[in-house]
Amino acid sequence: MDNPFFLVVFFLGILFLPNVFALNLDIHVPEEYVDVVAGERLYFEVVIKYPENPSRKDLSLDYEVLTEDGHLVSQAKTLRAVETQASFVDFIVIPAVTHAGLYFIRVEISELDGNFIGETSGSFNVNAGDNNEVMIYLMMILVSVLVVGVLVVVDIFSNKRSAGIKVDSKDR
Repeated sequence: MDNPFFLVVFFLGILFLPNVFALNLDIHVPEEYVDVVAGERLYFEVVIKYPENPSRKDLSLDYEVLTEDGHLVSQAKTLRAVETQASFVDFIVIPAVTHAGLYFIRVEISELDGNFIGETSGSFNVNAGDNNEVMIYLMMILVSVLVVGVLVVVDIFSNKRSAGIKVDSKDR
Protein backbone atom coordinates (compact mmCIF):
# COMPACT_ATOMS: atom_id res chain seq x y z
CA MET A 1 0.00 0.00 0.00
CA ASP A 2 2.90 2.36 -0.64
CA ASN A 3 1.24 3.56 -3.82
CA PRO A 4 -1.00 6.62 -3.15
CA PHE A 5 -3.07 5.84 -6.27
CA PHE A 6 -4.64 2.81 -4.53
CA LEU A 7 -5.47 4.89 -1.45
CA VAL A 8 -7.18 7.57 -3.54
CA VAL A 9 -9.23 4.97 -5.44
CA PHE A 10 -10.14 3.24 -2.17
CA PHE A 11 -11.40 6.43 -0.50
CA LEU A 12 -13.24 7.59 -3.64
CA GLY A 13 -14.92 4.17 -3.82
CA ILE A 14 -16.11 4.50 -0.23
CA LEU A 15 -17.48 8.00 -0.87
CA PHE A 16 -19.43 7.06 -3.99
CA LEU A 17 -20.71 3.62 -2.99
CA PRO A 18 -24.47 3.47 -2.50
CA ASN A 19 -25.79 2.76 0.96
CA VAL A 20 -25.51 -1.00 1.25
CA PHE A 21 -26.88 -2.64 4.35
CA ALA A 22 -26.00 -6.12 5.47
CA LEU A 23 -29.03 -8.35 5.79
CA ASN A 24 -29.15 -11.77 7.36
CA LEU A 25 -32.29 -13.70 6.48
CA ASP A 26 -33.28 -17.15 7.71
CA ILE A 27 -36.38 -19.33 7.53
CA HIS A 28 -37.00 -22.17 9.94
CA VAL A 29 -39.74 -24.80 9.79
CA PRO A 30 -40.37 -26.05 13.36
CA GLU A 31 -39.99 -29.79 13.89
CA GLU A 32 -43.72 -30.37 14.44
CA TYR A 33 -44.45 -28.85 10.99
CA VAL A 34 -41.74 -30.61 8.98
CA ASP A 35 -44.41 -33.17 8.01
CA VAL A 36 -47.62 -31.44 6.91
CA VAL A 37 -50.85 -32.99 5.66
CA ALA A 38 -52.13 -31.61 2.36
CA GLY A 39 -54.90 -29.08 2.99
CA GLU A 40 -53.44 -27.80 6.26
CA ARG A 41 -51.31 -24.81 7.21
CA LEU A 42 -47.52 -24.87 7.17
CA TYR A 43 -46.15 -22.73 10.00
CA PHE A 44 -42.63 -21.34 9.75
CA GLU A 45 -40.43 -18.76 11.45
CA VAL A 46 -38.72 -15.95 9.56
CA VAL A 47 -35.73 -14.23 11.16
CA ILE A 48 -34.49 -10.95 9.69
CA LYS A 49 -31.37 -9.26 11.01
CA TYR A 50 -30.67 -5.85 9.52
CA PRO A 51 -28.01 -4.45 11.91
CA GLU A 52 -26.83 -1.55 9.78
CA ASN A 53 -30.30 -0.25 9.04
CA PRO A 54 -30.49 3.29 10.49
CA SER A 55 -34.28 3.47 10.67
CA ARG A 56 -37.45 1.46 10.31
CA LYS A 57 -38.04 -0.05 6.88
CA ASP A 58 -41.19 -1.58 5.46
CA LEU A 59 -40.29 -4.77 3.66
CA SER A 60 -42.39 -6.89 1.34
CA LEU A 61 -42.09 -10.65 1.95
CA ASP A 62 -43.16 -13.03 -0.81
CA TYR A 63 -43.69 -16.64 0.27
CA GLU A 64 -43.71 -19.44 -2.28
CA VAL A 65 -44.16 -23.19 -1.86
CA LEU A 66 -42.30 -25.01 -4.61
CA THR A 67 -41.91 -28.61 -5.73
CA GLU A 68 -38.48 -30.20 -6.06
CA ASP A 69 -38.40 -29.27 -9.74
CA GLY A 70 -39.42 -25.65 -9.07
CA HIS A 71 -43.16 -25.66 -9.87
CA LEU A 72 -45.22 -23.21 -7.84
CA VAL A 73 -47.75 -24.83 -5.50
CA SER A 74 -48.88 -21.90 -3.32
CA GLN A 75 -47.90 -18.31 -2.65
CA ALA A 76 -48.63 -15.45 -0.28
CA LYS A 77 -47.42 -11.90 0.37
CA THR A 78 -47.06 -9.92 3.54
CA LEU A 79 -45.65 -6.58 4.63
CA ARG A 80 -43.41 -6.29 7.70
CA ALA A 81 -41.71 -3.36 9.39
CA VAL A 82 -38.09 -4.03 10.38
CA GLU A 83 -35.61 -1.86 12.19
CA THR A 84 -32.51 -3.78 13.18
CA GLN A 85 -34.03 -7.25 13.57
CA ALA A 86 -37.34 -9.06 13.53
CA SER A 87 -38.50 -12.59 14.15
CA PHE A 88 -42.04 -13.77 13.51
CA VAL A 89 -44.06 -16.89 12.87
CA ASP A 90 -46.18 -16.98 9.75
CA PHE A 91 -48.09 -19.62 7.81
CA ILE A 92 -49.13 -20.58 4.32
CA VAL A 93 -51.89 -23.00 3.36
CA ILE A 94 -50.83 -26.12 1.49
CA PRO A 95 -53.56 -26.92 -1.09
CA ALA A 96 -55.53 -30.12 -0.45
CA VAL A 97 -54.69 -31.42 -3.95
CA THR A 98 -50.94 -31.34 -3.23
CA HIS A 99 -49.25 -34.70 -3.76
CA ALA A 100 -47.07 -36.27 -1.09
CA GLY A 101 -43.35 -35.51 -1.31
CA LEU A 102 -40.59 -33.02 -0.54
CA TYR A 103 -41.40 -29.32 -0.97
CA PHE A 104 -39.61 -26.03 -0.38
CA ILE A 105 -40.80 -22.82 1.25
CA ARG A 106 -38.98 -19.80 -0.17
CA VAL A 107 -39.17 -16.23 1.07
CA GLU A 108 -38.01 -13.28 -1.03
CA ILE A 109 -37.62 -9.88 0.63
CA SER A 110 -37.73 -6.59 -1.21
CA GLU A 111 -38.22 -2.96 -0.32
CA LEU A 112 -41.53 -1.32 -1.17
CA ASP A 113 -39.96 0.42 -4.16
CA GLY A 114 -39.13 -3.02 -5.61
CA ASN A 115 -35.42 -3.25 -4.76
CA PHE A 116 -34.64 -6.91 -4.17
CA ILE A 117 -32.86 -7.49 -0.85
CA GLY A 118 -32.53 -11.23 -0.40
CA GLU A 119 -34.07 -14.67 -0.28
CA THR A 120 -33.83 -17.90 1.66
CA SER A 121 -35.60 -21.24 1.69
CA GLY A 122 -36.36 -24.27 3.81
CA SER A 123 -37.75 -27.71 3.14
CA PHE A 124 -40.64 -29.79 4.48
CA ASN A 125 -42.62 -32.91 3.58
CA VAL A 126 -46.24 -33.10 2.50
CA ASN A 127 -48.16 -36.22 3.44
CA ALA A 128 -51.27 -37.23 1.55
CA GLY A 129 -54.41 -36.16 3.37
CA ASP A 130 -56.47 -38.85 5.08
CA ASN A 131 -59.45 -38.46 2.75
CA ASN A 132 -60.75 -41.92 3.71
CA GLU A 133 -61.60 -40.67 7.20
CA VAL A 134 -63.51 -37.71 5.80
CA MET A 135 -65.38 -39.96 3.37
CA ILE A 136 -66.36 -42.30 6.20
CA TYR A 137 -67.83 -39.39 8.18
CA LEU A 138 -69.69 -38.12 5.12
CA MET A 139 -71.10 -41.58 4.43
CA MET A 140 -72.23 -41.91 8.07
CA ILE A 141 -74.01 -38.56 7.87
CA LEU A 142 -75.63 -39.49 4.54
CA VAL A 143 -76.87 -42.85 5.86
CA SER A 144 -78.22 -41.18 9.01
CA VAL A 145 -80.12 -38.60 6.97
CA LEU A 146 -81.55 -41.34 4.71
CA VAL A 147 -82.69 -43.46 7.70
CA VAL A 148 -84.37 -40.45 9.34
CA GLY A 149 -85.97 -39.55 5.99
CA VAL A 150 -87.35 -43.06 5.52
CA LEU A 151 -88.74 -43.06 9.09
CA VAL A 152 -90.44 -39.70 8.52
CA VAL A 153 -92.00 -40.87 5.24
CA VAL A 154 -93.25 -44.10 6.86
CA ASP A 155 -94.70 -42.13 9.76
CA ILE A 156 -96.49 -39.72 7.41
CA PHE A 157 -98.04 -42.56 5.41
CA SER A 158 -99.09 -44.46 8.53
CA ASN A 159 -100.73 -41.33 9.97
CA LYS A 160 -102.61 -40.68 6.70
CA ARG A 161 -103.80 -44.26 6.58
CA SER A 162 -105.03 -44.23 10.18
CA ALA A 163 -106.67 -40.83 9.63
CA GLY A 164 -108.21 -42.08 6.37
CA ILE A 165 -110.21 -44.89 8.02
CA LYS A 166 -113.77 -43.68 8.38
CA VAL A 167 -116.08 -45.09 10.94
CA ASP A 168 -119.55 -45.65 9.48
CA SER A 169 -122.47 -44.25 11.47
CA LYS A 170 -124.40 -47.48 11.02
CA ASP A 171 -121.74 -49.38 12.90
CA ARG A 172 -122.40 -47.37 16.07
